[in-house]
Amino acid sequence: MATGAVTLYIATSVDGYIADAEGKIEWLSEFPSTDDLGFSEFFETVDCLVMGSTTYEQVLGFGEWPYGEKPTYVFTSQERSPATNEVTFVNDAVAQKTAALKEQFDHIWLVGGASLTESFLNEQQVDTLQLTQLPVLLGEGIPLFAGGYDRQRLELNDTTSHEGGVVELTYKLP
Repeated sequence: MATGAVTLYIATSVDGYIADAEGKIEWLSEFPSTDDLGFSEFFETVDCLVMGSTTYEQVLGFGEWPYGEKPTYVFTSQERSPATNEVTFVNDAVAQKTAALKEQFDHIWLVGGASLTESFLNEQQVDTLQLTQLPVLLGEGIPLFAGGYDRQRLELNDTTSHEGGVVELTYKLP
């Protein structure tokens, strides 16, 4: 039996936005790097992914499905077509579905977006926040943390600096 943990692994602007005012994430590509900022290493540890429907639609816009054969659960109340056989659509309560996933998988990646993140935080279903801050102030857009969840104390576990002013912050939640 697995004893799964959920990691929110996501990039933000310094002012806390995950997308611009139009919901686009093209600004992320303004920060080329000679390495993948640790993503490959992180992704190797992931057993399954969870994401919201808006994030799923954005990922579909990338072209080929980027997550290979890793099981992916998309929280949505709408009928959709799966990108691969590995994609499953769920309309369950976050705490209920996450408990089931934690029994099945060791490491669950909460890909995004903001609304689903809020639900996971509100239900205290996030174990680790791994935030990659890119050195830009967007000024407006979709904030990662818009509130709506109970106050939670964070414990800084690690910081990693990358070229170009990119900083990765890893926090544990009690």
